[in-house]
Amino acid sequence: MTTSDVARPREGNHPSSKLRVLGLYFDKAAAQAVLFAYLTTRLMTFLIVFVSLITLPVRPGANQSFYATPYNLVLDGLVRWDSWAYANIVEHGYTVGNIATGERGTVVFFPLYVVLIEVLAELTGNIFVAGVLISNVAFLIALAYLYRLTRREFDDETARRTVFYVAAAPTSIFFSAMYTESLFVALVTATFYYSGEGKWTRAALLGALASATRNTGILLAAVIALEGMHRHGVRFLPSGWRLHHAAVYVRRLIQGILLSWRTLLAAALVPVGLILYMSYLSNRFGDPLAFITAQATFGRDVSVSRAGGVVGYAIRRLNVGPQVLAGQINATTLLDILFTLGFGGLIIGVAAKMRPAYTVFTALTFAVPLLSGTVSSMTRYVLMLVPCFMLLAYWGRREWVDRLVMGMFLPLMAYFTVLFSHWYFAG
Repeated sequence: MTTSDVARPREGNHPSSKLRVLGLYFDKAAAQAVLFAYLTTRLMTFLIVFVSLITLPVRPGANQSFYATPYNLVLDGLVRWDSWAYANIVEHGYTVGNIATGERGTVVFFPLYVVLIEVLAELTGNIFVAGVLISNVAFLIALAYLYRLTRREFDDETARRTVFYVAAAPTSIFFSAMYTESLFVALVTATFYYSGEGKWTRAALLGALASATRNTGILLAAVIALEGMHRHGVRFLPSGWRLHHAAVYVRRLIQGILLSWRTLLAAALVPVGLILYMSYLSNRFGDPLAFITAQATFGRDVSVSRAGGVVGYAIRRLNVGPQVLAGQINATTLLDILFTLGFGGLIIGVAAKMRPAYTVFTALTFAVPLLSGTVSSMTRYVLMLVPCFMLLAYWGRREWVDRLVMGMFLPLMAYFTVLFSHWYFAG
């Protein structure tokens, strides 16, 4: 029996519910689990950034003019790499870039996070404070929704482990940095949550916001549609494939789809965020797909055909020498490969254990970055694979699994935090 086969109580009717936040009910234990995961890992992250920037030099050759502030090492350490692209968009607007001159097109960065920074910067008077604040608040919201989502799908213990696994994930520095990861994960988990509750208007709104945050946000349309059809009895892989049942199955499938019209309407609204951005790009640059074509300015041409070259690229980039133990290997690519293989395996587990909506979203979100023909930044992209963390936490009910996960996650979390804050590429 899988979690999709179990009747689940509605969240708002939980007998121990006491505190209502963001429309979610929390008992004391649930609130403590979310706050413990959030505060513990964020304090660890901030402390590592602060102490390491005092004691260790930043990467030689790093542009020393890129300082968010010389008076706050924690804030400065959270503003690296793409953070400066967001700041540049806020200050100067979007650009399509130029391959000939090496100028990178900022249109690859979707607008919702930028808009939020602009709004909050009016209050804080500082773009970087606004960006980091949005990321950290959004991450707390993401953990709150993730706890309720996992509790509904599994149980309290799994929910506690899930929020901590995500908060302590190796590249969780990006949840506090001036990046879109925390905002996107918050929107993803909230969309999954409300889809499972049958609250289609909220799910559609949050899905549309997600599609204005990252390109893979549009995949939430499939989540809403599949969750809605599942609630109306649609099963694309029914048990028992006897021929005389085929007509009955087809009739029930059609009936279920017709009954899901509200769900399908909600799903159709998810691309609105992307469509509005494409309209802006068309009016501003004459190219509604500029967010795709500008990938070339980052050296990442995206196509299905390029995905076939992933293995060859990874092998070349590993740059393995005869003395591997002496360091003759590309450690960044090695970690990208390990994360790709590890989460690829988890996706198979999600397909076996969870409902189609979880499988489709996870598999496609995992596949999209690989269309560039590289495994580059997969250490960061796997943060969006929320169902994988839920499944990992479910397996974590075995003590040895839990210890293994935390034994790997926490040291890697410290490692990636130092890398990122010191201007080394971390994903």
